[in-house]
Amino acid sequence: MLTRLFETWAFFKAFLFDIARFLVPVTLPVILIETYLSFRIMEANSQGVINILPFAISFLYRPVYTGGLIWLISQSAAGQGWTTAECMIKGLRFWKNLLFVYVISSVIIFAGLLAFVLPGLIFFARLSLAEFGVVLEGMGPKEALARSNERVRGMTLEIIVCTLVLSFLLISLDIISGYFMGKYSLNGYLSSVIASVVFMVLSSTVTILFYRFYDLALKKGEGAEGQD
Repeated sequence: MLTRLFETWAFFKAFLFDIARFLVPVTLPVILIETYLSFRIMEANSQGVINILPFAISFLYRPVYTGGLIWLISQSAAGQGWTTAECMIKGLRFWKNLLFVYVISSVIIFAGLLAFVLPGLIFFARLSLAEFGVVLEGMGPKEALARSNERVRGMTLEIIVCTLVLSFLLISLDIISGYFMGKYSLNGYLSSVIASVVFMVLSSTVTILFYRFYDLALKKGEGAEGQD
C-alpha cells in the first residue's frame, strides 16, 4: 500500500531542483508578507478579524501556485518542458475554479470531521483529485469534484493511509525544525521565512502523491474502456 509513497519520494528527488526553481520565487513574496503580518499581529497582540488575514492571503494565493505546480508535475512526468511563466498562467487561468473546489471540498470535509473523523477522511480522499481535473482537463468545480469522487473508488483507503503517513512525516519535520529554531534562538523573521519556504517545497510531495493517484485513475479508466 505504501508503494505510492516510495514512488512519490523518487519523483520528488528526481525533480527537486525544478520544483524549487518554480515554488521558491512564486511563493516567496507572499510568504514574506504573510510572515510579516503574523509577526506584527503577535507583537501588537491584535484581536478580531485581522488575525485571520495571513491565512486569508495564503488561502487566496494557494490556487495560483498549486495550479502551476500541477502543470509542472504533469509536464515533468510526460518528459515535456515547462517555464515558470507558463505554470503561472495556468494557475491564474484556473484560479477561480480551483478556489471554488477548495472552498466546497473544505466545507464538506470539515462537516465530515465534525460528524465523525472517518467520514471526513473519506470525503477528503474522494475529493483529492478534483484540482487535477480543473487544471489538466479544464473541468468546472462541480464536474471536477464529481469526477474525483468516481475516480477514487477502489483507492480510497490507500489514499487515506498514504496521506496520513506523508502528513505525519511533514508535520514531524516542521516540529523538529521549530524545536531547533527555538533552541538556537532562530525564531526571527528571516528564519521563519526560510523555514516556510523549505516547508512549502517539501509539501509539494502531497501534490505529487495525488498526481500519482490521478494518473492511476486515468489508466484504470482507459483500461475499463478498452474492455468494453
